[in-house]
Amino acid sequence: MNKVTARSGSGRTKQPSPAPQRSNGEDAKDRQFVTALARGLQILGCFSSDRPELSGSEIAAMLGLPQPTVWRLCRTMMKLGYLAADGEERMRPALPALRLGYTLLSNMTIGELARPHLQELAEEIGGAAALAVRDGSEMRFVERCESDSQLLLSLRVGSRVPIATSALGWAYLAGLPHDRREAVIKEVKLNLQTWKNAESPLRSALKSFERDGFIMNDGVHHPGYVSVAAPVMGRNGLPVFVVNCGAAISAVKPGTLRAKIGPNLRALAVLLESVVAFADPKSLEIR
Repeated sequence: MNKVTARSGSGRTKQPSPAPQRSNGEDAKDRQFVTALARGLQILGCFSSDRPELSGSEIAAMLGLPQPTVWRLCRTMMKLGYLAADGEERMRPALPALRLGYTLLSNMTIGELARPHLQELAEEIGGAAALAVRDGSEMRFVERCESDSQLLLSLRVGSRVPIATSALGWAYLAGLPHDRREAVIKEVKLNLQTWKNAESPLRSALKSFERDGFIMNDGVHHPGYVSVAAPVMGRNGLPVFVVNCGAAISAVKPGTLRAKIGPNLRALAVLLESVVAFADPKSLEIR
């Protein structure tokens, strides 16, 4: 697996969503906590591959801070070179800000970056979580983390599962444009009986993906095992990786996958997309 290297790139534009914040109660209890520094770092955290440029008013809305406060902080970071502004007062991270993460990213593979998050998901669901890439008509595991559950599928890094029946494969298909998706489906169909059993659940899951941003596979690939998955999109608008999380149905509380694990998995996919957006495409070629 090659290493990820950072470089600038643009992403898709979406409606800004709130950035993580620390509560005022926590701040007041910690005498060593510097609020102004924290707010500056929160401003940098507002930018992503989906939001490469933001205005002061958008940042203020995301952080719940007064616009004059945000402007003073942004002005300071522009003076220091961490933010750059265009003529319309929209700002973006500048090279000094990108250097903050360059050393980390340049020395870690995408799997290493994903690993602690996958482990957390695996522990939370009491199953396993993984990162995979397409390999012909199958999805190949390039990273896999497990909980201490005894009810796990016998899979490891290098294992493959069919695109046509697995959550990993379905999420890959969900990330493709419609025409390309249908072409891939024709390529990866298994025997007629297997495809007959998988097609209806797949089509239903693809519709749900449009609403949820993740896809669920309830026992189609392996009876008694349920999985959720989400594509990690590249700068070309196509999936480069897929993340998933699954467990034995008997070990999962009803509603947990859709209400909690699925959104957390989608958040991980978005996080990895922000890394992919700044990565050298050659560094993402996993063999």
